[in-house]
Amino acid sequence: MEDPNKQGILWAAVTRDSTTLAEAGQDTHGGAVLALAKKILAKKPSPGWEFERAGNLRACKFHVHEPGKVWAVCCVYAPGNIPEIQAKGFLEKIILLTEPLRETPAWQNGPTLVAQDSFAPTLLQRMQQANSGGKLAMVSKQVGEVKELMNSNIELLLENHHKLDELDEKASVMNRMASQFQKRSMQARKFQMWQQAKFGMATGTAVTVGVAVVTVPPLVAVMGPGGWAVGGAAALGTGAAVGYRMGR
Repeated sequence: MEDPNKQGILWAAVTRDSTTLAEAGQDTHGGAVLALAKKILAKKPSPGWEFERAGNLRACKFHVHEPGKVWAVCCVYAPGNIPEIQAKGFLEKIILLTEPLRETPAWQNGPTLVAQDSFAPTLLQRMQQANSGGKLAMVSKQVGEVKELMNSNIELLLENHHKLDELDEKASVMNRMASQFQKRSMQARKFQMWQQAKFGMATGTAVTVGVAVVTVPPLVAVMGPGGWAVGGAAALGTGAAVGYRMGR
């Protein structure tokens, strides 16, 4: 048997206007549950939800308006054992379950507790399911929070990893650019050195040719029987030919 101190929904009821058609539950809080139940039942109909509280207990009620009638489902619950959203979800399910029953003559015109025998067992069963579901919902919520935290951590890690990848890629690009720049600089320097070398060779050749043009003509030599006869300073001084062939 379920521990009364751990029950979420303690009492529930279905009403038509001011007539209670069916109710289920027990008061394990020394009369506090029934007192709060009377307060929530006395709440005037509204377009939606109504709430009441007393000590550590809470109550909520939802209204369904139809021509000439106002249906309502309400419950008293312990918020420490079941969250409000779970209690409201329980009442929404009861509304759906009672939809076809609200068209029957007994529900339309019957007296107080007219549906007690037929619907109270179903109401009690749904309360027990909601209480179990409430515990599961709280566990699921905790698991969901942990999963959300894990997802956040994973996304953060992936984001940081992506940033590191971007930095690595940028560093690689910069390294490639630096390597290409160095290679092009070496090529440019080599090209410049070749140009300077070619210019030097061309300049040296031109000077050599110039010196040869100036120097070679006075040194014309003729081969004779006695060897080389070279025009000397005396020949230049007398205005004779630069060189001559000696007779036999």
